[in-house]
Amino acid sequence: MSKHFVDQVVEFNQVVLKIEQRAVDMLKQNEFEISMKCLQEEVDEFEEAFKSGDLIGCIDAIIDLKYFAVGVMYKMGLTPDAMKKCMSAVHEANMEKKLGVVAKRETAGAADAVKPAGWVSPEERIINILDAMGA
Repeated sequence: MSKHFVDQVVEFNQVVLKIEQRAVDMLKQNEFEISMKCLQEEVDEFEEAFKSGDLIGCIDAIIDLKYFAVGVMYKMGLTPDAMKKCMSAVHEANMEKKLGVVAKRETAGAADAVKPAGWVSPEERIINILDAMGA
């Protein structure tokens, strides 16, 4: 059976980058700076691929963006299990949203999700996940 994407990214960070599991904390400044550059580079590559009609380039850029994002969480000390639980917490909160239009990013004909009255963000769930791992 193939490994979960999160486990694959952690493996890369451990084997290739030689980064061991850390305590949960903010990134070091230099790691923050390179992370921002890498994430932005992938967003830019996605935009360029889209503008040139390059479907494969779009897919690659989005997967690389996700790869870097998971790597950032690992460098912040989240274990694979904690990442998966945090991702589920965000997913569960997103599933409570409804189809609609968010005024600040309105685009004709594009589906979007809006927060209904009483919607609760996933932050509290994430805090509980981190507390449970002793962070």
